[in-house]
Amino acid sequence: MALDTINSLTTLAEAKVWLAIKSDDTTYDGIVTKFINSVSAQFNSLTKRLLKAREITGYYDGDGSPVFMAPQYPINIITSIHIDSERAYGDDTLIDAETYVHYSDGLIRADEDYFSKEPQAVKIIYNAGYGYDGAALPGDMITAAEDQIKWLYKRWLKNQEGIEAATTINGTTTITEAGEILKTSLEIMKRYMKRDHRSR
Repeated sequence: MALDTINSLTTLAEAKVWLAIKSDDTTYDGIVTKFINSVSAQFNSLTKRLLKAREITGYYDGDGSPVFMAPQYPINIITSIHIDSERAYGDDTLIDAETYVHYSDGLIRADEDYFSKEPQAVKIIYNAGYGYDGAALPGDMITAAEDQIKWLYKRWLKNQEGIEAATTINGTTTITEAGEILKTSLEIMKRYMKRDHRSR
């Protein structure tokens, strides 16, 4: 299985360090890669965001105002914005980059233009997400992902299908079911859950 580098929140080498697997031991590379891909996709779904930076070409409906909230953020750079009710997106509908500003939280504010309500009249090519241009992903996000991967890996080693972990405290055993997210990882990823309303 190949690593989904578009979405992966850690690398195979980094995950193997976390799992205490020697770098030259490739025995479990396939299953670890599977867990990296699975957890990264799970965290995208949980947060309702594309967490890792990538270029996005999006077609959106505006609200008729000079303010637009891009669905993916943080915005790293905007390549172009077209506003065209006919959806041809020709050069004559390209918005001058000097006439709008954008903020990392997804907000775009135009000085002279209005984001049309017409279906998919707004075309934006932009880069959004964490880890832009070689920057590191947030440390807590990596930790959350690697902890979850470690949890899955340990369950797999023990061949305990359906069980993530079993802990016994004062004679009471608590079972965590497969498919759930570690409490510590969940608390971290809650910080990255998509916000429906952000304003300035």
